[in-house]
Amino acid sequence: MPADQFHALRDQWDRRYAEAPQLFRAEPDESLAEFVAPLPPGTAVDLGAGEGRNSLWLARQGWDVTAVDASAVALGRLAEAAARSGLSVRTVGEDLVTFLAAARDAGDTFDLAVLAYIHPDAHGRPEILSAAAASLTAGGHLFVVGHHLSSLGVAGPPQAERLYTEDDLRRVPGIDVLSLELRHGDSDVSAPGTDVVLWGRRHGSVGVTPAS
Repeated sequence: MPADQFHALRDQWDRRYAEAPQLFRAEPDESLAEFVAPLPPGTAVDLGAGEGRNSLWLARQGWDVTAVDASAVALGRLAEAAARSGLSVRTVGEDLVTFLAAARDAGDTFDLAVLAYIHPDAHGRPEILSAAAASLTAGGHLFVVGHHLSSLGVAGPPQAERLYTEDDLRRVPGIDVLSLELRHGDSDVSAPGTDVVLWGRRHGSVGVTPAS
């Protein structure tokens, strides 16, 4: 993402976070917790981590977590919450694709990549999904959850093209789909809606497969 676009995005989200002491739910995503629980802790990247509800939960489970987000306000809250709990979470204020490209160039990979409620446009979605998949070790896991198209006008972005369908997640390059399903109920905010959840594994290893 060009620097001017990233700065505009950062400023937009900083304003949103500054409007409330807690913008999103504090609890970790329930599907993430279910799928990750059987795995041995490793390295994780939380892309679009926000205030850190998933990053903090992963750190409590023993994961080495890098949290990436555009908003300095959100990452500041995450860092403060981690410090209060005695947890170690690395925070990075950067464009997601730019961060992943730099990590790949440095030879850094992750055992788990999390994309929770990140809703790029039709051009940006395959780019960030491909970059997240490419950041994984062989056998590493990809978790994606987002608002489903059927939630238009109920939860999530007001633009239909930013919402997900199952087809958007069926064929992420390099990823074997272990579970792809719709979920109804609370999402990133305490409001009813429908989400789509992907749990996948990068080609190259058998790994641990949770029951779905």
